[in-house]
Amino acid sequence: MKTKRISFYAGATLCFLLSFTSCLNDDPLVDWDAMIPVIELPYNSHNVSKTKVTPDENVTFDLLINYTIPDKKDSKTEIPVGLSVNEAGVETYNNANPNAGYELLPSSAYTLPAVVVIAPGTQLVEFPLEVNTSQLEPKKKYLLPVVISSVPSGYTVSGNFGHVYLRVDMN
Repeated sequence: MKTKRISFYAGATLCFLLSFTSCLNDDPLVDWDAMIPVIELPYNSHNVSKTKVTPDENVTFDLLINYTIPDKKDSKTEIPVGLSVNEAGVETYNNANPNAGYELLPSSAYTLPAVVVIAPGTQLVEFPLEVNTSQLEPKKKYLLPVVISSVPSGYTVSGNFGHVYLRVDMN
């Protein structure tokens, strides 16, 4: 009886181990060579906010832009990424968030670079976006919908992470 049990377990173990050898000939799940790099604004949420801001208290947003690549050491050229403000994004945001009541942040309160460059050998660029609140009204809420507006040929903008809403809630 004991020999039958040992034979059964030995046979089952052998079958189990041999079943894994079929996986060795499978195609990889991700073909990194055929992948088109995706450029994105990598935020967990599409919102970055500064709340209870007092007038004349300038705020800084640390904006991030990155792209997918198997190994950043493979990056040999600069990657210029165009940025712009999507004014219609304010209405989109307010419609998705009832009673939000955000207004477009006045263009005189910030300077958004038209192009940001991801340097060779890296896959991320971080830069500060300063907002001058001296001309903003107390108790109002302002929104700056930043989008990736252009990328070089051979790259694509992320469908999910191609925009971010920068919120300034005045005190």
